[in-house]
Amino acid sequence: MLEALRYAAKAQDKLAFKISLISEFPDIPIISNAGIIMRPDSTHAPPDSLNYLAVIGGELQYLDLGYQGDKAYLAHAHHAGVPLIGIGTGSFVLAQEGLLNERRASIHPFHLDAFRQAFPLVYAEQGYDFIDDGDVLTCPGGISTLTLATELIRAHAGDDIASTTCQRLSLVPHEIATPRPANLALIPDSRLRRAVMLIEQFLTRPPTTAGLAREVALSERQLNRLFHAEFGKTAREFIRSARLRYACWLLKNSQQSVTDIAQRMGFSDCAHFIRHFQTEYGCTPGVWRTSQS
Repeated sequence: MLEALRYAAKAQDKLAFKISLISEFPDIPIISNAGIIMRPDSTHAPPDSLNYLAVIGGELQYLDLGYQGDKAYLAHAHHAGVPLIGIGTGSFVLAQEGLLNERRASIHPFHLDAFRQAFPLVYAEQGYDFIDDGDVLTCPGGISTLTLATELIRAHAGDDIASTTCQRLSLVPHEIATPRPANLALIPDSRLRRAVMLIEQFLTRPPTTAGLAREVALSERQLNRLFHAEFGKTAREFIRSARLRYACWLLKNSQQSVTDIAQRMGFSDCAHFIRHFQTEYGCTPGVWRTSQS
């Protein structure tokens, strides 16, 4: 991530992105799981001075040894409106603090079973470079961290800087070579795979059909043709089905009301959500929830 942000800053000829290593005890060096000794830059900063707060976990057996003040700071910053990022086993730390409850999270396949067993209230998935659940992002680590970094750069500095960063890192924009879920791997058209990946990554803030088409360099009409040929539905219908599928998980695994779930999934109102849910599943969300009890 540091390398990606450094290249982005060079592309703009200015220091546009700054990363600080912070700790409850800034005078005590931190030893990474690779044996590298690092000294924190500062103690906890005021939340309003941060754009993001990322936690990078180490070996699972040592996570409980983390400073309690640092863990409390994560919750404090999040409640103050700072988006959190869990990288690698850092997502375990977020989950331990209850910050991933009833959310989606992208977890490394090596840790997926342990994560699901420890945190049944989290909708853990594998195969995504990152998942953006609004104010919490998760990333399995490794090369996926670069993909996450370039998407953050894209959001804050624009497409040109993000593309330049990808080139300098020898990455191909939108086609990072990381594992995908099996259903994505079976989609023959790379543009459609990219579109589906974007939908899945941003379920709580889904892109418009027009925005999705721009991302994959197609017209809306061309994009809808691809979706219809592969899935028998338009891009908009596919997005709605994906959101409803996540809503099912929330209905089964959370105590959130139907109204809260409708709002979280971006439906205009509860009646709108119920109508589409009934069309998709043949019953209302309340009846479906009862049937799963």
